[in-house]
Amino acid sequence: MPALAMAGPSPTVYSPFINLKAKYDAWLDMVHRTHEEEQPDWMTPLVTVIPTLQQELRTDYSFAFAPHGLQTFTFLSKGTEIIPSENTEIILGNPSYITKNLPVDKHTSGWADWPFLVKYRLLSSPSEAGNYVVTIMLSTSYATGSTTFVSENHDYFLPMLGFGKGLLTRYGEFDYQATIGPNIPDGATSTLGTPIVWNSTFQYGNRFHIGEWTVPLWPEFEAMWVSYPNGNDHGQQQLYLTPGIIAGRFRLSEHSYFVLGTGLQFAATESRGYNHQWLVTMRIPFF
Repeated sequence: MPALAMAGPSPTVYSPFINLKAKYDAWLDMVHRTHEEEQPDWMTPLVTVIPTLQQELRTDYSFAFAPHGLQTFTFLSKGTEIIPSENTEIILGNPSYITKNLPVDKHTSGWADWPFLVKYRLLSSPSEAGNYVVTIMLSTSYATGSTTFVSENHDYFLPMLGFGKGLLTRYGEFDYQATIGPNIPDGATSTLGTPIVWNSTFQYGNRFHIGEWTVPLWPEFEAMWVSYPNGNDHGQQQLYLTPGIIAGRFRLSEHSYFVLGTGLQFAATESRGYNHQWLVTMRIPFF
């Protein structure tokens, strides 16, 4: 009777996707730890750049009404926010599409400049501990848009200091967030100036019961102050106030959520770029 052949070890099957999945899972674990365990759990405001690190897909819309009947509608602003490493975030913005309408039947439309932003978180503590954050940021805008909507054909650079402090109570979470910095063009500063922009947000977050539904809501009040220390607008001060409300995060899957918000921004000073504008934001955070 012939001897049976002994079965050898199974050959190793190599797949590049196994290593890729392991790296993706490790990155997602880092994002979850960075977002959930190392910083406050605040909601991104309508206008102010939040000083915490976020990861989300975001699209915003605004409908502005200026003196003399000018209407400016902005579509598909913002973009993709990514946390590539422990203390950093980059925002890959997309150019907004803008339409301008005048009462004399004049209509123009086109693409705005290309935005980009990077954050580096210096200090932070979660809501259950110190409940604070300090971050440095650099926002840039590149003059790639339509001739009608580019900023004097200049690139702009806005270095900012972002910070915030929260208070976690039995009635919900209160927080204050702020950013401040000069908006610097790459030339013609004698005419364009370097306006200083200070954004502040007062926010309250809690879960509210609406019938049988439990809805996480974040009522907020924002202020944007713009001061012109030089340039053609030297000495001007502009103040815009924004009451708003944001609903979310509503879970879509294990790692993704949905957020919806709206608010009305209006000018509180005689010097102004517009009278008021409606703001709408839709986001899909994932971490």
